Amino acid sequence: MKRFFVFSALLFAIFTLFAEDENSQDDNACDYARKTRDIEVWQKYLEKFPNGKCSFEAETEIERLKNGSSTDEQPADTPEEKPEKEPTFIVLTHEPVLYYRPYKTAGIALLVTGLAADVAGGITYYTGWYKDDSKMMLGGLITSIAGLPVWITGSILLGIRKPVPNQTVELSSMAVSPIKGGAYASFGLNF
Repeated sequence: MKRFFVFSALLFAIFTLFAEDENSQDDNACDYARKTRDIEVWQKYLEKFPNGKCSFEAETEIERLKNGSSTDEQPADTPEEKPEKEPTFIVLTHEPVLYYRPYKTAGIALLVTGLAADVAGGITYYTGWYKDDSKMMLGGLITSIAGLPVWITGSILLGIRKPVPNQTVELSSMAVSPIKGGAYASFGLNF
């Protein structure tokens, strides 16, 4: 039962927060009717909001559109329509960029060395712990602590990548000329 009350309170809060009041609906409908300049849209606006803020404007627009007035005569309070812009095309395909890892060898070497130092330090520490040898435990701890930045540096170097230089090749010129017994072709490339 407690869950039901919590769920009901949550739904009530959501509807309270996201409910549109009648004034904002009136504003949106009025703006839409101004943009469309259609008799049916203005009539639907009057049906829904008979005493709305644009009711007088709706009645005059309906009369003007019924009388066949030209659309060049615009009321002073409505903004002029702007001409439509050319559509913008977005090309989503692109050539893949090739990458290489310049520090791959050094990164792998440091990563393996650091991990080996950590493993060796851990083994030395636990061996000293079982033998109750404090010097061996200290040596294992120091080895493990020293191995940590080494393998972190190796993993960072392994993760660095750079784009391959000069990977774009463009065809700058192409020529084909017929010769006796075949053809001669020539291509010019920029890279």
